[in-house]
Amino acid sequence: MDREERLEKIYDKALEMFVANGYDQTALSQIAKELGLTKAGLYHYFSSKEDLLFFVHERHMNRVFNPILEAAQKISDPEERIVYFIRNYTLKAMTRDASARVLVHETNNLKTENRQKITVLWRNGLDLIRNTLSEMEDQGKIEKINKNFAAFALLGMCSWTFYWFDYERQESGEELADTYVRVFLKGILKAS
Repeated sequence: MDREERLEKIYDKALEMFVANGYDQTALSQIAKELGLTKAGLYHYFSSKEDLLFFVHERHMNRVFNPILEAAQKISDPEERIVYFIRNYTLKAMTRDASARVLVHETNNLKTENRQKITVLWRNGLDLIRNTLSEMEDQGKIEKINKNFAAFALLGMCSWTFYWFDYERQESGEELADTYVRVFLKGILKAS
């Protein structure tokens, strides 16, 4: 097995165990055992448990969050772009499984420089939303609004999902994504 294949197995197993048991309750020795490695063998790839957490978090962002951003950035119409982002962020990152809950919660366990790297990835999403809202305002599609607050509100609304979503009911993810789009873009009051 080459290095990348081994790292892929480590990523999968560590993420699975962090989700199932929590980061603090998952020892490196448990992860190593599940992978058929010694603890020293795991240290060959990662210098610490925090180093492993950062690897898992960064890889997860690069696999789940960044592709959503990259696809959204290619959409020229800002309304279509924001709808795409809300739907895909909700469906692919927040309702797929509990991994986002664990990783976001455990960000505080990262060293400052690693936490800052993860923050840059999240900021890319915030920038996409803020810039999209600016375009929509310039086109007269939305009222003048504080774009920072609105962008944080959108990310917060979608990101909070992992605290209450029932992952056993995947079929409700589509309705949830549609509801988020409606609430964010049109509100909940009937048109007068």
